[in-house]
Amino acid sequence: MNRTKITRLSLLFDGMVVFRGLIGDPVAASCQSLLQKIGSKEFDLMEIYKDYHHFCSLATQVHWPDYLWERILQDDNELTRQAAQGGKNRVSTGLRQLAGRELLYLREIAELTAEEIKDAVNARCEEQEMENLALWQEAPLHPKTWPIWISLQEMKMGDAYPTETYGQEESYAEGYLWSWQRRLKQSLLQGTAEEMVEALLSYYQTMGTGLFGQCIALKWRGETERLEGVRPDPMRINKLINQEREQGIILQNTEFFLKDLPANNVILYGNRGTGKSSLVKALLQEYCDQGLRLVELSKTDLQDYPKIIRLLAKQPLKFILFIDDLSFEDTEGDYKNLKTLLEGGLEGKPQNVLIYATSNRRHLIRETFGERQVDEVHRRDNMEEKLSLSDRFGITVTFPTPDQEGYLKIVEKLAAQEGLAIPREDLRQQALRWVMNHNARSGRTARQFVNFLLAKQGMATHP
Repeated sequence: MNRTKITRLSLLFDGMVVFRGLIGDPVAASCQSLLQKIGSKEFDLMEIYKDYHHFCSLATQVHWPDYLWERILQDDNELTRQAAQGGKNRVSTGLRQLAGRELLYLREIAELTAEEIKDAVNARCEEQEMENLALWQEAPLHPKTWPIWISLQEMKMGDAYPTETYGQEESYAEGYLWSWQRRLKQSLLQGTAEEMVEALLSYYQTMGTGLFGQCIALKWRGETERLEGVRPDPMRINKLINQEREQGIILQNTEFFLKDLPANNVILYGNRGTGKSSLVKALLQEYCDQGLRLVELSKTDLQDYPKIIRLLAKQPLKFILFIDDLSFEDTEGDYKNLKTLLEGGLEGKPQNVLIYATSNRRHLIRETFGERQVDEVHRRDNMEEKLSLSDRFGITVTFPTPDQEGYLKIVEKLAAQEGLAIPREDLRQQALRWVMNHNARSGRTARQFVNFLLAKQGMATHP
């Protein structure tokens, strides 16, 4: 590759309009700096040497050029905004054409291999009358001996893609995300400009834009006031035993929500270990392919609710805001803010957002003994104030603590799912001893006991 071609790619990168945000990315900026210096009239091999190795280090860490496609998906631009707000069919023809042209440029940059860059540097060296020429004639300083990063050709052969380990049942949400990304990247690697844009817009419409297009599960970080992606819990509905009634209520309400039918905010109430949080997390594995996403936030972040829903309202997805272990002390006033957020505030909740919260308290707010000593009128007012918070969730689902037989039933089913070949009576006796020596009866305790058995079995198999 000669100097003219290097300069051309550098200028094309500088001329980005739709995907101009990529120029500010540190890895892309490092690549751009290298191209500019190779093509510059003022050829400085020492500076090029530094820039090449800096970019090579970054490229190796982030798996360039696959990283470039990731940045395209994350970029926030006019194309993503039009696709999110009106769907892909509302994106103007002119914007489609401009985006297609730039995607071809980006693919050309991604196709640039380390060997081609080194050849261009070597050719420039031969053109120059350089001082200390002997210094650059032998490895590792000679351009031909500089290190390389993975090429786009190797990506096209499939070497750069993750193996299909995410397709298993326990990781369905991740498998779903990876399969979509794999198909999109193949289109970006091989398609025409029109095909590339169409594939990208289809991805935006189905999977969301920016961070939402990269992550199935998210968490709100109040300290930075930003959402960040987290790895989803692999829990599946069929792993949650002895809660058929509770599941039925939650699943039906969630399906209403996904079908744009009236759905309610939900409070899941019960003692610890009864599977409340696990059920909410399992919804993501069950419905991610229908556009459901889970956003976790803590009670202390409730004041950021307006900021969060403004971000979510722009996306073509359905979001459950998940608040785990929600409860308030009598002295806390945040519950009044939550009441306004759930129902009655000036800024209405968008149609693509529901709130699911878990709690160990039925009415969320602790009642003190002192409140019972006040006169009947004030006591009734206080109770009405507190009960109204639970009422605004619409649906309250109670998760009872299992009795002994219920606990043993959970143990037996979990053991069967895990393939543990233990006689029934022996299993039940061990399970009861586990409860006596450890935690109270619950689905969580049953899971912990079965995990213990699996560990013992593993030690026996692999001493």
